[in-house]
Amino acid sequence: MAGYFLVLKPMLEKKRVAVLQPRPEPTPMVMTTPEVGNPKLDEPKIEVPPFSPPANAVQFVNSQAKLSGKLADHYVDFSFYYPNRWHKDTDAGTAASTNFAKVQSQLAADAPQEIFAVGWYDSTGARDSDETSYPRLVSERSAQFAKVYPEYEKVSEGPAKAGPYDAYEFRFKGMFRNTQRGDIQIWGRVMFVPPAEGKRGVTLLMLASSLAPEVKSVDDVGVKGELPMTLQSFRFGKQ
Repeated sequence: MAGYFLVLKPMLEKKRVAVLQPRPEPTPMVMTTPEVGNPKLDEPKIEVPPFSPPANAVQFVNSQAKLSGKLADHYVDFSFYYPNRWHKDTDAGTAASTNFAKVQSQLAADAPQEIFAVGWYDSTGARDSDETSYPRLVSERSAQFAKVYPEYEKVSEGPAKAGPYDAYEFRFKGMFRNTQRGDIQIWGRVMFVPPAEGKRGVTLLMLASSLAPEVKSVDDVGVKGELPMTLQSFRFGKQ
């Protein structure tokens, strides 16, 4: 009997406890089901090729260092190249201007040939939603230019390409009559370029006059003359 109490009974007690003790239940794995009806896909990043500038090109790189007011509020990183014989507008990038940058070729101070300027617009922060704003933006900007250029006429509006980026533009023309250089025809394009990254887009203004030898119509603006290099070199992002 002593063997029972010293050996068998403790062994039986351990087995009884092991049987009575509940086995731990496995923790269920909760699998989340993706929302098929309303997927939130990241907007694809636009990969753009680098621009190879000609030997006579100068690069402009936007900087936030000295900006204030609306320009500081709507700041965006970008760069472009322009011919080294062109002149920079020293007012651009200051509180007195609506442009981050403005460069131009001119025969004289009052005789511009081609102009390129980069400004801002109230973007929604996304390409798709900006599209619904384009008709209103075109109407507002067109009305502004009508006050500046005599015989102003909006020629067209629609999708466009700003270098490697999709954009929306309107084209216009005007006329300065009886100047010291005779009647001078003005042709222009204003592009709304939505944000490629970040939340802010830009406007690109291209102007050409009949003083530019190669430009004969609004369809030549940014296509002939020296503006094409500047337009094609425009890039968003830090340099």
